[in-house]
Amino acid sequence: MLKFLATVAMAAMCCSGIAGAQSAPFTVNGNIALQSFVSLTDAHVRTTLDTIQTFANGAAARSGDWSRIEAPLRAATSGDVPATNFYALPSGKYWVVGKGLQPVPINDRPYFATVFSGKNSVGDLVLGRSTGKPGAIVAVPVRAADGKIVGLVGSAIDLAQLTVLLQSEMGNGPGTVFWAIDAHGITALHSDPTNIFNDAAKMSPELKRAITHMLATDSGVENYSYKGKARTVVYRKSTLTGWTYGFGVVH
Repeated sequence: MLKFLATVAMAAMCCSGIAGAQSAPFTVNGNIALQSFVSLTDAHVRTTLDTIQTFANGAAARSGDWSRIEAPLRAATSGDVPATNFYALPSGKYWVVGKGLQPVPINDRPYFATVFSGKNSVGDLVLGRSTGKPGAIVAVPVRAADGKIVGLVGSAIDLAQLTVLLQSEMGNGPGTVFWAIDAHGITALHSDPTNIFNDAAKMSPELKRAITHMLATDSGVENYSYKGKARTVVYRKSTLTGWTYGFGVVH
């Protein structure tokens, strides 16, 4: 147990920038590491949201003319998180930066209905039609001067690349694990990128039990086994993405 607590303490200090602290119960140190994970992830998502929101309020987006939209949208969204950026009309017809008009409309996507009802959509997980890659959607409505919604500006954040970025930013040591799942149990982020976009509840009966409990609560500590190894994680739901984030250790 002492070795376990020390491992968590070191992981937490690495993530939070604290050095020389004494090891403390997992629920304290684990929460420091978890808070770092949630804060870093949500900051990247929030930056994307703010960027496309600003663009959606401009004249180019309101024009509905892709020839006027593509160049400034590309410039506005060239941030540190790789993403596929796009623009859609109320019909579902849409264009992707660098790829132009796409053959299949997106009005069947759940986030599309959310945006055209007047709300932002943050955190919907999709398999990109233009990329074939798992992505996290951040999308906002484009409003005309009279308030009518005339378009959608969106960004599909590359989940694998975001995971790599978070690994670098957190600098986690060996024996630690982090992940994020949406409200349906689909894996958005994982320290093992091969698990991204998997249905966590289908990965093992024991994991299904743990996931069901975690999705039913806003925060806590959970113990479960996966691939023959015990894991202890502290978890919390994000109000921005709606994802449940977990950080812990493998025994």
